[in-house]
Amino acid sequence: MAVSDKQLIRWLAHTDPRVRSASLDLLSNSYTSDPEILTSVVSAWDHYGIEEAFSDFPLISHLAISPEQMPLALSRASQFSQGRKITDRVCRCAGKLAEAISVERASSFAPYLDELKVLKASSKIFFRVPIEVMIQRAEALSREPSSLEMDFEDGTIGDYAIALESLWERGLANRWIREGIESWEEPTPGKLAVTALELVSRHPIRGYEEQLLALVDRDEASIADLATIALVRGRNSLTQSLIADRFASMSRSGQLRSLDIIRRMRLPESAKLIRFLLPQGSDASVQNGARVAEFMLFDFEFLEEWLEAFLLMEDASVQRLVYSIPISHPLALEEVPVDWPRVKQLLKTRLGSGFDLE
Repeated sequence: MAVSDKQLIRWLAHTDPRVRSASLDLLSNSYTSDPEILTSVVSAWDHYGIEEAFSDFPLISHLAISPEQMPLALSRASQFSQGRKITDRVCRCAGKLAEAISVERASSFAPYLDELKVLKASSKIFFRVPIEVMIQRAEALSREPSSLEMDFEDGTIGDYAIALESLWERGLANRWIREGIESWEEPTPGKLAVTALELVSRHPIRGYEEQLLALVDRDEASIADLATIALVRGRNSLTQSLIADRFASMSRSGQLRSLDIIRRMRLPESAKLIRFLLPQGSDASVQNGARVAEFMLFDFEFLEEWLEAFLLMEDASVQRLVYSIPISHPLALEEVPVDWPRVKQLLKTRLGSGFDLE
């Protein structure tokens, strides 16, 4: 089984800063929504210091903030930004917290709009917080569904986005999401197509895996990337089954994105699927991508295959993955302690004898 969310969350408190940072990065790339992540991040800040706890915290792609955690996130964002330049690393952490709040459900941040307005005005670091749009999203929660649906007739693309999100929060958007996602099959998809794709890329919404996987294989990178994110967020085993069926017929870019989806979802059967797909790769770069994906799953149930993937991948790929490799130490101690000396030796054959793994 791939390295689990529970293991990674536990290692957010690890004594090795490289393990802490790599664990947070893997959780972020999987769009994990466990509220324990923020709790553990704050605990690490308090224990190790904001600048030392996580080397690249401002750069993570996702941080879930539950409704109950909004006051905590707002308080820390305010604290971290006071009296600091926007280039200050602590201040940038404040910006990431506020940005994470802004992309949560409107119902989660709506009760805290006054605090958000004060925060927005307090520092230039919060330039990414679209407070006017957030106010509109919050206000839409009190509108009647029939009023929101009228926006699909003559509204702007911004109106579409707010209306669709508000309907989704109430469980009334399925018809509109499906219509939007399916309309990507038409020659000229409209505003609802764009809005629906953006919504499913921002929240874990299931039920559109077949249509989204077709978009993953599109030539337009902006569309394919949103579909990729949407499938990762869903973390649905059905996605893996669909990839297994379609992989051989996909384009090179579609195959690479599919491998990325499997890697980032980290589901129980992911490593087996990667090995099944590897010989179907359209060229050497796709096959190398499969080895990278298997390595990043850290599935020590298949330790020999994991080591083989590492030893056979391209040198450039090894250099890109150096940041994650320290995870292998606590993982091995938990799952294959007897094998750790051999694992360490084989890793160092490519990392160099001076690379510290403990």
